[in-house]
Amino acid sequence: MRAIWLCAISAATLFAQANPRDLVRESIRNGEQSWRRSFDYYCIKRDVDREFDSGHRVKSVSDDVYEVIPLGFSTSFDKLIRHNNEPVSRDRRLKAEEELRARQQEAPDAKRRRFDKQLSERSYMKEVADAFDFRITGEEQLPTGPAWVLEATPRPGYQPRSRYAHMFPKMRGRLWIDKKDRQWVKADAVAADTVTFGFFIARLAKGSHIRIEQMRLPDGDWVAKRITAAASARTFVFFNHNFEEDITYSDYSRTPPSLSAAK
Repeated sequence: MRAIWLCAISAATLFAQANPRDLVRESIRNGEQSWRRSFDYYCIKRDVDREFDSGHRVKSVSDDVYEVIPLGFSTSFDKLIRHNNEPVSRDRRLKAEEELRARQQEAPDAKRRRFDKQLSERSYMKEVADAFDFRITGEEQLPTGPAWVLEATPRPGYQPRSRYAHMFPKMRGRLWIDKKDRQWVKADAVAADTVTFGFFIARLAKGSHIRIEQMRLPDGDWVAKRITAAASARTFVFFNHNFEEDITYSDYSRTPPSLSAAK
C-alpha cells in the first residue's frame, strides 16, 4: 500500500512541475533549432500523393523519391531521382542536375533570402503555445523514450497574427513531447470545422487530418521522419481535391550517399 501511495505522490508531483504551456514553448524553441540543423544532412525523401474521386476511389497516384542535398545557409535542394518506382527520364534528370548547379552557385545573400522566406512561412509555429489550451493527459513509452502526451484545444479569445495561424481556432489535436530532450516526437491534428484561407476561398474541409513524426539521430539531433495528411480541399471556389499525402524521410547522413556507402 505504501508503494502505491509513493507512486501516486510521485506522479502528482511530476504533473504539477510540468506546466503544459511552458512545456510547449520550450519544445517549439528546441524544434526550431533542430529544424535549422536539419539542413546540414543529406537524406532520402519519398512523397506519395493519392487523389480520390467523390466516391473515395483512387483516381491517381504519384510516387516521387528525392535526394535532399544540403546547400549551406540552412537551405537544401530536393533532387528527383525516381518517379512511380522508375528512374527519372534522362531529360528530367538533366533538368534536375541543372537546377541543382544553379542553386549551388547562388550567392550567399540569395541563399539567406531563400531561408528567410522559409522562416517567414514557419512563423505560425511561434503562435502555437498561445493559440491552444494544453492539458497533460499522461505519458507514453515511445522508441525515442518516455514522452508526455498533451491534448490541445483552441484557446478562447486567441487572435491569429500570421497567415497560417488562422487555421488554429478550428483545429484540435495531441502532442507527444519527449521528456528528456523536450522535442515533439509526434503531433496529430484534425480540423474540427472547415478552415478557409485567403480572399479566393481556399478551404480545408472538416475532418482533414495531419500527422507529424520526428526521430532522434544517433548524434542527438531531431529530424523529420514522416508527415501524413488526409484532406478534402476546395480552391478558387470551383475545384475540389480529395487527397492523401505521405512524406517519409530516411537515410540521414552528413556526407553524400555515395561517400556514406563507401565508409
